[in-house]
Amino acid sequence: MRHLSRPLLSALALALVVSVMTAPAHAAVPDTWTKWNLGDLWVRSLDYVTPTMLVAGSETSGVFTASSAAGPWTDISGNLGTTAKQVRQAVGQSGQIYLATSAGLFKGTGGGSWSQLGVDDSTPQPQRLDMGGIQSVAFPTGQPTTIVVATAASGADGVLWSSDSGVTWTRAAGLTSSTFYLTGNASGMYAAASSGFYKSVDSGHTWVLSSDGIPPGETPKRIAVSPLNPLQLIAATVGGVYRSDNGGTSWYAANGSGEGALNVSEVRAFQLVPSDYWADGQPRIVVGTNNGVWATIDGGLSWAQLSPTKTVPDGLPMANESVYALNIGFGLPGSLMAGTQGHGIFTLPLQVVELPASIPAPSGSPVQKAVLTANNGTWSGTAPFGFAYQWKRCTQSSSADASGASCTAISGATAKTYQLAGSDVGTYVRVGVTAKDLVQAQLSGERLSASVGPVAAPPGFDPTPPSGFPKLLNQASGPWGQTMTIDTGGNWKSNGVTMATSFGYRWYRCQTDQTGCVQLPTTTPMYTTTTADVDHVVRATVIGTITDANNSNVTTSSLEKLADVSGSVYEQTPSVVDAPRVVGPALVGTQLQSTAGAWTGNNPTFTRRWLRCNDSGVQCGVTSPVVTTSTYPVTAADLGYTFRIEVTAQVVDSFQARTKTVQSAMSVVVSDKPPVTADCTALHATVKLAQQRVTAAQKALAKAKKTGNKAKIKKAQKKLNAAKATLKKAQTAAAAGGC
Repeated sequence: MRHLSRPLLSALALALVVSVMTAPAHAAVPDTWTKWNLGDLWVRSLDYVTPTMLVAGSETSGVFTASSAAGPWTDISGNLGTTAKQVRQAVGQSGQIYLATSAGLFKGTGGGSWSQLGVDDSTPQPQRLDMGGIQSVAFPTGQPTTIVVATAASGADGVLWSSDSGVTWTRAAGLTSSTFYLTGNASGMYAAASSGFYKSVDSGHTWVLSSDGIPPGETPKRIAVSPLNPLQLIAATVGGVYRSDNGGTSWYAANGSGEGALNVSEVRAFQLVPSDYWADGQPRIVVGTNNGVWATIDGGLSWAQLSPTKTVPDGLPMANESVYALNIGFGLPGSLMAGTQGHGIFTLPLQVVELPASIPAPSGSPVQKAVLTANNGTWSGTAPFGFAYQWKRCTQSSSADASGASCTAISGATAKTYQLAGSDVGTYVRVGVTAKDLVQAQLSGERLSASVGPVAAPPGFDPTPPSGFPKLLNQASGPWGQTMTIDTGGNWKSNGVTMATSFGYRWYRCQTDQTGCVQLPTTTPMYTTTTADVDHVVRATVIGTITDANNSNVTTSSLEKLADVSGSVYEQTPSVVDAPRVVGPALVGTQLQSTAGAWTGNNPTFTRRWLRCNDSGVQCGVTSPVVTTSTYPVTAADLGYTFRIEVTAQVVDSFQARTKTVQSAMSVVVSDKPPVTADCTALHATVKLAQQRVTAAQKALAKAKKTGNKAKIKKAQKKLNAAKATLKKAQTAAAAGGC
């Protein structure tokens, strides 16, 4: 498991995290995806151009619009050509609809008549927008005169901007790699590009790489600014979800862990739930993946899959769909729309969680020292749900006191499990369960479970561990990543007789003074410390249970026996997960950029130095003057040299600061900026043709996968790989020609 940099979660924060999210059996309105009547298209984009107009862009079949969650769809492709029907985004601005397509940027009113921007013959070639591959369009000033576009697979990848309503275009500085998405306004724009996430503070004219903490090998896809805090960013890469709390200066992974991990191999779409439903400011995020739609209701601490079921029995569960587009709308909470690869659009009504009619009694024996486990019951609404618990001691059973008037809360008993205490003997025990979901801003009302009891005194003698046990092995103070083990000492005794014993293990993260302890989800005898344990201690306990030799239904449990409390957990010396990288063309008059890479530890900070090396990347020395910013201006004096970025990462714990320094791979050799002499029109045409062949190969592969025929799938995959290689060559040739 890779421990990427992340903020240290306090014990309080962990205490507020609800339990693992699960799906309901049924909802008031079935928690089921409904097929939207648009056929079996590959839908690549779903965008609102007005609050009541949703535009769907397909991979090859054009663009469609609908004005309600019930449809119908209207084809507004009109005069769009074949390549222009590959729509990546639609944006509404000043009564017009702007389409980012594989053929270029188009404008129209939605009636089917479209005009292409930036292709006027009177405009000089370098200022035209005729290369295609437009992925995203933005209006940073909120006016149609100022337009910024992102391009990929165009031969002129990066960002271009126009200040005259799209007649003439200028290449933005600092971002020349494939760019997939733009967001923001005049005070700050963000871009997701193949080389990382970028920021612009001048309406998209110049860009600076702001991707520290994200593995450079990741491919960014989408980025969003929190509607509650402009410094909080949430972004998706192919490999997962990342967050930044400082405007993109540094990032940390938000992919969950354990049972709550975002367990998919590829993220393909990304959507924020409206902030009306962000309890405690925690983002609610939905992602489309190669395995359906997943969501987090706690900002990325834990993830779960949305409903896997559909109303149409097409043989492919929603959990196995490849989802390329998402959006939410048509009211609050509205519906979630998902565009799939080859199966059209599905909608899911978003519903507030509703309390179940009843909740079963907790599992476990009503005997002092036995451990009870709460049952959640069957809740309705939109999965996934998060649950919280409060155990209660009652003087009457649930059959005699359905409302729980005789019950009082047990202080501190808020976990899913509860060990019955001596004060519970003779009483009844119930648990109050509350829940929340994607559109439940706060916890729901409480539903009390049925009761267990009356709680009886233990039937036998307390299980007693051997002298000196249980004990905790490897408990000395050390860096996170150490594994501690509870040794129970073997079978325990009952009334002096050694008997077969089963064990329950509990681990707690505590402040260094052993206050504020929070139970961890681990229930095995081993626990490996994580970054969240830094500046904490770990408390380990055991519950021993012995079964009566004459009656297997009678068991006696011990109280929690302390194995030991670990020494303080501190930071590891940071280590690099994905190395720093120099990004950008090494051309005189441009700026090289850098990313610090991805590192282990909590909130590492980075310092840089640029090193100038010979053409083989050796004999490196610090630049004169020393440059410590994330960018380096390349001058004529740098001709023939290469560069490396030297990054020092630092993490700090309560003991000391710990640092590690590494260098990036070398840049290419610095050269003069090549003149624009190539036939850009021909090169752009070659790129477009190659892109069309990639699209056709992707469709063929999707069709082959439906058959399940391994030979056909292998052949289709081979053709797709070849088409992608041809496209890459065409793009490289266009870039080398200055196009």
